[in-house]
Amino acid sequence: MKFLAVAMLAILSASCALNPHHTQMQEDASIVNPESLKNLAPFPKAPDGFQRYVIHLNPNVQDEAYQVELIVGKTVTVDCNQHRLGGSIAEKNLQGWGYTYYEFATQGMMASTKMACPNQAETEKFISGATKLVRYNSRLPIVFFVPHG
Repeated sequence: MKFLAVAMLAILSASCALNPHHTQMQEDASIVNPESLKNLAPFPKAPDGFQRYVIHLNPNVQDEAYQVELIVGKTVTVDCNQHRLGGSIAEKNLQGWGYTYYEFATQGMMASTKMACPNQAETEKFISGATKLVRYNSRLPIVFFVPHG
C-alpha cells in the first residue's frame, strides 16, 4: 500500500501550502477534483479557539490504493532533547451527511527527554504529536480543526 504523508502545520511553509480559511492553495487549481470543492459546503466553520485546515487531494486512477497520513505538530524552539507534542486526534461525524472530519485536542504540553545540553544553542524544530492514517478519497476534502497556536 502506498502512503501520502501530510504534515499539517509544517506544510504551511511549502509551495503547496494549506490555507487555514478554506482551501488548499495550488499552482494548478484544475488538478483538484471539482467534486471535492463542492462537497466542502456542509462542513462546519472553525469553532472559537480553533483553526480549520482543508486538504483537497489530487485525483488518482486508484484512490483506494493510497492513504493519507495526518501528522499534527508545530515549530518551536527547543534544546538538544527529544520532544513530542501531547494530544489526540478525534474522528468526528458530520451529522446527516456521513462525512468525517478531524479535531486535534491538546493542552499544548510537550514531553521531552531530560538530557543535559551544555553549550548547545536552542534550535527551531518541527515537533510532531499524534498521527492518523485516513483513506485517500479525492472526491471529499479532508477537514481538520487544530487549536490556535
